[in-house]
Amino acid sequence: MWKSIHRHLHRRQATTPPREGCRLFDVPWIIILIQFIVILALVLGLFAFFLTRSESSPPSVYSTRTYQNFELQTLSPSSSPLTFRRRYKSSTETPSTINFDFSEDLEPTLSPVVLPIEVIASTTKSHQSTILENVNSVEVFENDENLRAAVFTSSKICSEIGKSILVRGGNAVDAAISASFCLMGALPNKASLGGGMMMTVKKKNGNVTTVIARESAPMNINLEELKKNPELTHVGPKASGTPGVLNGLYRAFQKFSSNRIQWKHLVTPTIQQCNKGFDLNEDLKNRSDAPALASFFKTNMRNNKLFCSGLSAILTEISDYENPLDSFYKGEMAQKLVKEVGGYLTVSDLEDYESDMASALCTEIDTDTKVCGPGPPSSFAVLANTYLATKNMSNLSKVNEFVKSSQGLTYKIGDPMFVKSSKKYAEELSKTSKRTSVETKEVIVNFKENGSTKIFVIDENNMTVSVTLSLGDDFGNLIYSSSGFFWNNKMRYFDLKNDNVPLSIQPGKVPTTMISPIIVVKNDSKKSNNKINW
Repeated sequence: MWKSIHRHLHRRQATTPPREGCRLFDVPWIIILIQFIVILALVLGLFAFFLTRSESSPPSVYSTRTYQNFELQTLSPSSSPLTFRRRYKSSTETPSTINFDFSEDLEPTLSPVVLPIEVIASTTKSHQSTILENVNSVEVFENDENLRAAVFTSSKICSEIGKSILVRGGNAVDAAISASFCLMGALPNKASLGGGMMMTVKKKNGNVTTVIARESAPMNINLEELKKNPELTHVGPKASGTPGVLNGLYRAFQKFSSNRIQWKHLVTPTIQQCNKGFDLNEDLKNRSDAPALASFFKTNMRNNKLFCSGLSAILTEISDYENPLDSFYKGEMAQKLVKEVGGYLTVSDLEDYESDMASALCTEIDTDTKVCGPGPPSSFAVLANTYLATKNMSNLSKVNEFVKSSQGLTYKIGDPMFVKSSKKYAEELSKTSKRTSVETKEVIVNFKENGSTKIFVIDENNMTVSVTLSLGDDFGNLIYSSSGFFWNNKMRYFDLKNDNVPLSIQPGKVPTTMISPIIVVKNDSKKSNNKINW
């Protein structure tokens, strides 16, 4: 019987055709492989979802308290600086326009009053003499009856460098960046890699954008120490905030560059000039005998020229990096800078730094003219509403009264990462003409920034750029880096006497500033598009 069964099975196998490729076993393995891929994709998707959610939503990082006319946000100690900054960047928007209406507070117009505000409203030849009176060095291109392009700085050689960038096909932003590096060599007391900057850019289409790269308070600051010893915020290592100028310049390059000139070629002219030497201006000559600066001038001044070998070396390194920010804010250079300056600054502060880019605040100052500038922590809005509220006043005493009282508004402007303008604040703003200076007597912050300089560039395509570079006080905190720059002393612009106010000092916060790079835009559609209107 077993033999019969065996013969039957053998006969069946012989008559059954073989299955190619063992398909009997292929189907289950394909199904298993597909299931594995699907499960892996789901796991990775869930992981990415929770990671993105943790980076973008700030439920537990902030604690918000509302005071009389503003809301104050505080960083939770458990949040890392990197997460803190990323969450803020992804969740904050800046309004594109601000309109101030003080018509109810204005007196009838009798005669115009000239205020201490520089507004350039025309660029035709008939107005060139007025423009040139207000700048130290100008490189101008002329074409027929209209001014086609110009570079304004406080240094002749830096204006020439900016001009050379325009001649080579660069735009206004390219020229402003190159001039900024040049000023770090020509005016080390006002422009520096250890400082901050703000930039306002008007493109040909009329869109106006600001880049704010002001210094932020280090995350490891000792609040009690600074309150007990406020002099530490003026001079020395603990006076410095995290520098932002290089970050701001490179972000502007990424966003607005003409793409005709490489980043390296914007830096190279300054490297070359550092080796040739910059002519000393009168301000630096007068300071060359100061005891606190004796070492700086002894090392860098020869035959009335200022040489900057240290700056040349670090700019060479910055220009050679694929990402220039990595050379300064990360790695060995960051460690060297932190060790050198001391104080509260850490490598994490440098690694986590990021500038802000947003639409500019713009307000109409005439029927065909608007002025644009940066939002908080700049006090540009105060400048704009003060101008609007007083431009038709004829009583000088009332103008002075109003200007003094309006200065109190600056104390209500703070870093938008921490201070959010609420409805109550807007109501307060609408009543500024009735404010008295008594209300802000208890706040003592000297906003004057002697260590600052300006750049203004306009190119043939009507792109306009206004830049302010600043260290705070002249020569910043008086510490000169071996890399060829002075460190800032921006910590002194915080209010150390009062807590829970917009100007109070907090880790990661950017102090309020009175300086603003502004652009005045003429809305003149009747003129040809190739004419420049500011």
